[in-house]
Amino acid sequence: MRLHRLTLTAFGPFPQTVVVDFEKLTADGLFLIHGDTGAGKTTVLDGICFALYGAVPGSRDDARSLHSQHAVAGLGPRVDLDVTLTNRRLLITRTPEWVRPRKRGTGTTRETAHVEIIEQLPDRTQTFVTRDHREAADLIMAEIGLDVHQFCQVVLLPQGGFARFLQASPDERQGLLRSLFDIDIFTRAERWLADRRTQLGQQERAALGTIRDLTQRFAEVVKVAVPTDLDSPDVLAELDAWAAAHRERVGELVQTLAQGVAVAAAQENRLDQVRQAAATLAGRQREHRAAVAQRDELIKRMPERDEWKRRLDLARAAAALKPYLDQVDRRRDHLDLLRRQTIEHLASLPADVTVRPDQTSSTAPERAAVLDVADLDLDALTDAERSRTAQLHAAESALGSEKRRTTLLRQRTTVSKKLEDLASRREKVDTQLAELPAERAEVAARHEQARTVAADQAAAELRLAEAQKQAKACKRRDDLTGQLATAEAQRHAAIDRHQAAEARHLDVRQRRLAGMAAELAGELQSGEPCGVCGSPVHPAPARAAADAVSAADEERAKAATNERLNERRAAEIVVERTTSQLQEIAEAVGDLTTAQAKATATESRKAVRIAAEAAKLADGLRVQLETLDVQLADHHREAADIGREEAAATNQHDTLTAQITDLDATIDAVRGEDKSLQLRMTRLSQEIAEVRTAASNLGLWRQAATELADAHREADRHLHLSEFADTATARGAALTDPEVATLQERIEVFDGEHSKIAGRAQDPALLAAAQEPAPDVEGSEEAYQAARLRATELHAQHGLAVDQHDRLKQLGPDLANAVALWRPVHAEYATANRIAQLVEGKSSDSNTRMTLSTYVLTHRFRHVVTAANTRLGQVTSHRYLLRHVTESDTGRRTGRSGLGLSVIDSWTGQDRRPATLSGGETFLVSLCLALGLSDVVLAEAGGTQLGSLFVDEGFGSLDQEALDQVLDALDGLRAGGRTVGLVSHVAELRRRIPSRLHVRKTTTGSSVTVEATALE
Repeated sequence: MRLHRLTLTAFGPFPQTVVVDFEKLTADGLFLIHGDTGAGKTTVLDGICFALYGAVPGSRDDARSLHSQHAVAGLGPRVDLDVTLTNRRLLITRTPEWVRPRKRGTGTTRETAHVEIIEQLPDRTQTFVTRDHREAADLIMAEIGLDVHQFCQVVLLPQGGFARFLQASPDERQGLLRSLFDIDIFTRAERWLADRRTQLGQQERAALGTIRDLTQRFAEVVKVAVPTDLDSPDVLAELDAWAAAHRERVGELVQTLAQGVAVAAAQENRLDQVRQAAATLAGRQREHRAAVAQRDELIKRMPERDEWKRRLDLARAAAALKPYLDQVDRRRDHLDLLRRQTIEHLASLPADVTVRPDQTSSTAPERAAVLDVADLDLDALTDAERSRTAQLHAAESALGSEKRRTTLLRQRTTVSKKLEDLASRREKVDTQLAELPAERAEVAARHEQARTVAADQAAAELRLAEAQKQAKACKRRDDLTGQLATAEAQRHAAIDRHQAAEARHLDVRQRRLAGMAAELAGELQSGEPCGVCGSPVHPAPARAAADAVSAADEERAKAATNERLNERRAAEIVVERTTSQLQEIAEAVGDLTTAQAKATATESRKAVRIAAEAAKLADGLRVQLETLDVQLADHHREAADIGREEAAATNQHDTLTAQITDLDATIDAVRGEDKSLQLRMTRLSQEIAEVRTAASNLGLWRQAATELADAHREADRHLHLSEFADTATARGAALTDPEVATLQERIEVFDGEHSKIAGRAQDPALLAAAQEPAPDVEGSEEAYQAARLRATELHAQHGLAVDQHDRLKQLGPDLANAVALWRPVHAEYATANRIAQLVEGKSSDSNTRMTLSTYVLTHRFRHVVTAANTRLGQVTSHRYLLRHVTESDTGRRTGRSGLGLSVIDSWTGQDRRPATLSGGETFLVSLCLALGLSDVVLAEAGGTQLGSLFVDEGFGSLDQEALDQVLDALDGLRAGGRTVGLVSHVAELRRRIPSRLHVRKTTTGSSVTVEATALE
């Protein structure tokens, strides 16, 4: 790692931008950063660390403390670092999170942290790398090989950090070393072995669980106790023999039970045959007795069957008379219905139509039932129809007059509505004529006022044009001021480039003149005279130096100088032209500022806008005045029109009223008591229809009476030919079709059952069985059931034994297989457990009792002590050496870190604790320990070469001799190619180190100055 340039802006105590040129500062390989306490010496190192990692060492890593409190509001903190990492030159820019004032309004807002990395290529072109924080962190880690904690411990040796590491306890030292050295692979190995042991232990316990489960199931099948201590390998070895013995015993039991099952089955079959024969004989005897009993019962029910037959015969005879009797009933019902309907209709006729002999009592039901059609007056219906037809014709004749009246009424209503509308219009017109004069006077006043304001519009526009011209000139002046500053910077840069090209040209010319002899010698030809001395012999021609230049090189340098001169002259012309334009505009605007010019333009623009709005308003008010004048004239004209229309409508209304009165008298004479002619015609039409319906109903009634008399005569004729005395007897004997079918079915069922039972009682087999003695059915059943129960029990026992034997044949191989699977798992678990205990430091085979990761750290720490002693002997004149101490060396039983440390004093030959060293001795020893730690960490990081090292404070505790020895040791680092930076305020170091960075502090913040002088 090589530092080129560091730029800090508003960072820590630096309120402005400060630049540290490490190219000048590190020219000697050793430089000093000095200044007053609190000036910001350590902040320079913080800036390097923040640029690389986005963090600063220790407790200072707080984003809120990175922003300079002396910086002006709105200027954010920023760090730019130009650095070469391995073979890549990177430009790193970082800004921490900070709080800035809002750009609009009051209050603050939080700016997030940003990072940008740009790579500068060998051809001096630049290429963008990343703006992502994660990608930036990965890039820095890949190039340096150290994380931020390792970098701060190895490159930025911090204040007080040396002594803390030297005097730390072994456990604290272990925590630091774990953060510096990558021992993750060993830690993962410890975890993997512990996890592997746990996994194998779980597998072994699962295998033993399977064996115990199978053994328990085997014991449950044979109903024996489970062998004890199943975890013992000896017991597990005997499980196969134990299972085989039980399987053999169960097999013998299966054979014995099979023989018993065969004997019991034969006895069961024999007794079953005896039982079935007894049951068959007893059943036939019961069947014969039942048939005889049923036959006797049917004989007793024979009279009932005869009664069914008699009723069925009478019903069939009555069925022949039923159509004639039903005809009489239908005719009688029809006559009664017509009588009731006709009488009800006669009751609804108008009161002046009298048809019945006693009109007042005709509604009584008893009179209606005995009323005959011959008692009614049919002529009354004819007279009523004739008189109502004449009245209907008269009403139809007067219907035209009623339509004429309706038309006149509608016309009069229209005229009345028109009169109402005219009255409403007159009221509105009168209101408008009363209000419009006042409204016109108000509009006229506003119009005059707007015309007065609008008169100033032209002058306001002239003022606006002048103000805009002044504002544009002020803006042009500001732009030219910025352009002039840019042009001045470009001119200075062009001058620098021209001077550098001129110096290069002079240098090339000088080198060519110095090598002119060699250039002339290069033109010599053998035998040709020398152009200088004329001699044809050239015994010792001059030779060109390694850095010799040619005429072409000088011409290229001269051409480059001329090109840079042209660029310089062009830049000077731009400056002169810009200056001239700026002076011309400055004379035009004077001291007027841009803000003042903009304010004047704004006021003028406002005045123009007000005048334009007033002119627009005046035009609108003028149009409104004209509109009001037109409205006044229109309203006067409308008022006159309304008067004329009202007079004509009133005359028309009176004429229509007289005509309607004449028509009312004519219509009333024809209408009578009805409300209208139409209602009268409707009523007369309905009454005529009712009279005609009544006459029709009377004709139907007369016809129905004749049909009923004919039906009676036909029924009486057929009754005399039947066996019934009267119609009541015939009706009583009649049955419905379902009743006839039921009686017929009963008779047939009775006859069929009687025939069947009589035949069953005479069956030969039943008669033979009735002659046999009664069998012992219960005794034979009991004997059979006993034999059957015995056979069932033996069969069940045999089935259980077979099932037991089958399960044992299955469990036996499963158990043997489970034991076989357990053996390799058990062996592998024992090996894993032994190795895991060893890396955990718990094994009796381990002498150190350390974990694997601690053992590796101890090994690394021995290298650190060895590297530290290499420098410690030099800076202490070989008085002090460091010794790595373990717990076994101290006799301690607790703790297994192995990271103890003691100091060997060669003057006394005794070991000393680091805490007994003086302040200066502590600094020397801890510095060497820190440098040794730095060397080992870099070696562990893959041999990464970091070209810079910073040592922060501690030199004030050294005497002159010790300081010389420390500087000699640091010179050794510089001789090895590393640049060493010391941070101290010790005056002696300022005298002895010529390359210095002076950090000064003031009440307004700090600044830096590079004080670098070349060594003679």
